[in-house]
Amino acid sequence: MRSSRHIKTQERRIILMLLVALLTVQLVIYLVSTHTNRSIAEEAISNSLQTTSQVVDELLELRQSQLIQGAAVLAADYGLKEAIATGERSTIESMLANHGKRLKADIALLNTLDRQLIASVPRELPQADLAPLLKAAARAASPGAQSVSLLRSQSGVLYQLIHSVVSMPTPQAELTLGFAINDELAEALKQVTDTEFVFLSRGQKGAWQLHGNTLNSSFERLLANPAALVDGTLWTLQDEHDEYLMRSVALDNLNSQDASAVQLITGKSLSHNMAAYERIEGFQRYLLLASLGLSALVLVLLGRHLLRPLNTLALQDPLTELPNRRVFDDSVASALTKRRSASFALMMIDLDHFKQINDRHGHAAGDEVLRVSAQRLRALLRSIDIPARLGGDEFAALLPGLDRAAAIRLGQRMEEELSEPILFNGQALQVGISIGIAIAPEDGTSASELLRMADVEMYADKAQRESNPV
Repeated sequence: MRSSRHIKTQERRIILMLLVALLTVQLVIYLVSTHTNRSIAEEAISNSLQTTSQVVDELLELRQSQLIQGAAVLAADYGLKEAIATGERSTIESMLANHGKRLKADIALLNTLDRQLIASVPRELPQADLAPLLKAAARAASPGAQSVSLLRSQSGVLYQLIHSVVSMPTPQAELTLGFAINDELAEALKQVTDTEFVFLSRGQKGAWQLHGNTLNSSFERLLANPAALVDGTLWTLQDEHDEYLMRSVALDNLNSQDASAVQLITGKSLSHNMAAYERIEGFQRYLLLASLGLSALVLVLLGRHLLRPLNTLALQDPLTELPNRRVFDDSVASALTKRRSASFALMMIDLDHFKQINDRHGHAAGDEVLRVSAQRLRALLRSIDIPARLGGDEFAALLPGLDRAAAIRLGQRMEEELSEPILFNGQALQVGISIGIAIAPEDGTSASELLRMADVEMYADKAQRESNPV
């Protein structure tokens, strides 16, 4: 029936809309959760990088102090002083090499107080680097110099310089040790802090140079982001395998020569720091799927146990369990639409004396009369016939394929069966029926015409019975 199909379609539509709404809400919650997780991770990394930058500053100063102590030990060495006094350059170079190796110095330089070179290690130290080294030694010894002294040499190496005076007992020479800031230092800092490090310096002409790097990204990729060269900025670096949150900071506690700026870039892997959150998000995805499946099951069960009973109420008369007027009207309209050459009969049935039974014996008796009459009516009809209760004591039936003669014979049987007494609380309740018949298409080609014709005949039949009581 069209009404039944329509309501079932509405039922499926309601369930689908509820599922879509539930899925939308869960997806929004999941996306908000993942966004929040990333924000929390980025904030934690940002705080860690800021702390790491401060730690590196302090580590450089601590390294400076430790190296100064090591240089002071070398400057106080009696053998070095004796070699300086006798002018034995080979002995001086040997001692500079041995002590420098013990201190892990990359270069060592000994000069007179008037900045004349005595010896250097390595011996083939480029001449272009000697003048800046001597100048840097002088500036490092000057009052008010920054605690950490850096030099970008002509060969492009960035050194942390240590300066000490050799006294015999009065000052006779100056000792300068240089420790390269390179990949080895960056890797050592990474092991301590679990952070990626990049050291850059900018020359006097503005060109940037890479000195130490623990990242796999190329120097060009680093410089491709302008934020990398701005002090205090937080930015992201995407390479082929990972995404990093980076922080750039200018090292401003330096006495630097031949470099207009020294930039420290620290970074942490977002995927590494998001690993714990990703496990939570994976669990959330499983919960999302499980919740969606469970919700679908619940909605289907609700459709069966809640919507379908409501649909039944919408299509069925609750007292007699016959189809209601809505179903009957749709059935007539559908029969008219599908009809080809075959005709059908439409029958209107009204119970006589029903009001008197209701008034005399009560509504319970009236309900019993209606239920029994509906049962008898259904028993008389075929499976393809559609009985209905239209309201009150009025019934109807749609009878496919019946002509007028067959419908009249059926009406006579109905009159006999439905007029039989109905027992209620030990009393026999007697009702009669009035019937009106309309045949399609003879009596009309629309539902309204057929119903009106059958209704007119039914009331004519009722009037005749009342005027000629048996």
